[in-house]
Amino acid sequence: MKKLLLSIFDRTGNASRPYREDPNWEVIQIDIQNGIDYLSFDVETELESFFVRNGHYPKVGVIAMVPCTHDAVSGAKHFAIKDATGITQAETDPLVNKLKDDIDYLKREGILLFWQIENPRTRLHKRHPWIGPITQRFNPCDFAGYDPVPDNSRYNKDTWLFGEFNKMIPKPMTAIYKESPIWSKYGGKSLRTKNARSISPLGFCYAFHQANN
Repeated sequence: MKKLLLSIFDRTGNASRPYREDPNWEVIQIDIQNGIDYLSFDVETELESFFVRNGHYPKVGVIAMVPCTHDAVSGAKHFAIKDATGITQAETDPLVNKLKDDIDYLKREGILLFWQIENPRTRLHKRHPWIGPITQRFNPCDFAGYDPVPDNSRYNKDTWLFGEFNKMIPKPMTAIYKESPIWSKYGGKSLRTKNARSISPLGFCYAFHQANN
């Protein structure tokens, strides 16, 4: 029977692309820049809609590329002022708290297959202990062998995964770039820059789908 993936904060669709290509899955791609505000998203309503379309309630997978603007370790020098002024609590915490509520609901219903949070090196799990310790960490080049265009994943970016899911099997290729080439192409603090730097590498995305489908 068809399953459902909730792909949260997935503006480009990279993270959910392998699932959209899989006929056994239906995908809901959620990102405010694409017109769906996660804070207004209702899981129960979507499950009912899925039932109407497919004639059964689904098993559900959840992946979430939680915005890292206020939690990435690369910006640690700004933590104190952001926390003191309440920016972190106002912009990030409501999203993470809703994510917890949705995961807890799916667990109670007995339909959660897996859940995963992706972040670069982060303090997110320390501010929200329910997330737990790092489940797996990787550089995109560790999974470049899964990428349809392998050179696009042949770089280093220390990325952390949290959650309950099957770990991925690496298919590494030597890094062409010491660090992500995106860092040299995009500077400043614009939304365009943040979007570019947050794109999930496709090699990782295909590796995750292979391990969790």
